[in-house]
Amino acid sequence: MSRRLVWVVVWLTVWFAGAQAQSGDAFTVAVLPPRLTDNVGGALGDTMVTALERALAHVGLVVLPRAQVWSAVGDAAPNFNPTCIEAQAMGARVGSAGYVLAALQRGERSTTDRRTVIGGTLHLFAVETRTGRLLASEHLDFIEDRGGFLAAIAPLVEAAAARFAERWRTAQAQLAAAAGRDEINSTAIDLRTGDIPPGVTPPVPQTRIRPKPTDAARSAGVVATVSVEVVVTEGGDVGEVTIVRWAGYGLEAAVEAALRATHFKPATCYGKPVAARFLVDFNFRAASQADRVQSRPHCVAVDQRQRETPAPTGRTRFLKCAVCPVSAGR
Repeated sequence: MSRRLVWVVVWLTVWFAGAQAQSGDAFTVAVLPPRLTDNVGGALGDTMVTALERALAHVGLVVLPRAQVWSAVGDAAPNFNPTCIEAQAMGARVGSAGYVLAALQRGERSTTDRRTVIGGTLHLFAVETRTGRLLASEHLDFIEDRGGFLAAIAPLVEAAAARFAERWRTAQAQLAAAAGRDEINSTAIDLRTGDIPPGVTPPVPQTRIRPKPTDAARSAGVVATVSVEVVVTEGGDVGEVTIVRWAGYGLEAAVEAALRATHFKPATCYGKPVAARFLVDFNFRAASQADRVQSRPHCVAVDQRQRETPAPTGRTRFLKCAVCPVSAGR
């Protein structure tokens, strides 16, 4: 009888914890194994993760145990440039409603008064599991003093955790409000597979689409691909823009801004302008690599002159990926 009572109490405790985690008041998060580039030593990954876990818990989030999370991740290195589907799978794998990716760059730096100090940048990414979207990325520059590494990053991490918590909770509320809605525009011709139906001509941009790499991306020497799903209206304007592969560093916003600044010759169906939905990739590469990158076949249209002439660095080439040069990091 005693054992049965204990079992019932344990079961009720687990049930209550699970119900609480599913409620709107609790949001479970996981901190994945970090990526470290430490040229001077002494910055332990465990130290950084502990600071991040404490900061997330301090703002009311339910932080999953590190051993549970890292065991679920296994030997695979966390993906900092995933598709949303891959990000969803990672969140489901660790069992959290959201998760944080962390990357540290640390080494010696020269100050304006010619002193050599130790400092770096801590890159943090907040991901929402249900959609696989990147909700926010933070790029925190720090300089260490006598207090050392932990003292330098702790206040920065605490502030970032508060911002992440706000973004996660806002996303959770938006998902709840949008439950059951179909956001796909069914009137747009679907060209996402790259197959062009009979009688259809795809949309063509009237000018180059050239996203401007952000300062954060330049500093980090980012090599990544941002993939987007785009709707071009029958008038040639850009409508919906949905990120399907993200990289952070503000590159998604740069891509969307470049797309929205572009006017298209709209798709046609037997001569009549129609809305069309398609995919396009933007490859961000170090400037020294950009000339060597070969674009992959992709989605929309390209005229015969473009087919015969190799796309120059940084130029969008439809049925091809755009190659966007990014300066090397510091």
